[in-house]
Amino acid sequence: MAKKKATESIKKVASRFKKATKNETKTKRFEEKSDLENLYLYTIVVEQSVANTVIKLLQNIGSSAQFVHNGRGTAPSEVLGLLNATEDKKAIINAFIGEDKLQIVQEEISIFFKISKKNRGVGFAVPLSSIQGIRMYKYLTQTM
Repeated sequence: MAKKKATESIKKVASRFKKATKNETKTKRFEEKSDLENLYLYTIVVEQSVANTVIKLLQNIGSSAQFVHNGRGTAPSEVLGLLNATEDKKAIINAFIGEDKLQIVQEEISIFFKISKKNRGVGFAVPLSSIQGIRMYKYLTQTM
């Protein structure tokens, strides 16, 4: 008889536990809580002398990360002379831009190229179709 009462009380406790865990709200994953914003890798090639200005411009707009690579132009010195280009040292700047800021970046870079003759360069965006890991996405979108 005592054994029967013990098993009944264990069953009652177990059923209460099941009810309590069902009623708890499940924690949602990051991608379920927020809309994932499309990201673009924006690449800008400019002369090294103006690279810091471009980086500051990107930071002011809200780019989370910029990577700068040094490069060198491939045009012969005769062609550089005809184009009045004195410097062949280039900076290749890669920046991660959210879709909501892409239009602003394109407009600002376009204005930057038109301000002065020494602000020559090229800029283009490549959409990122996937990113490995939610932490990397959070870092690149500054949502960490």
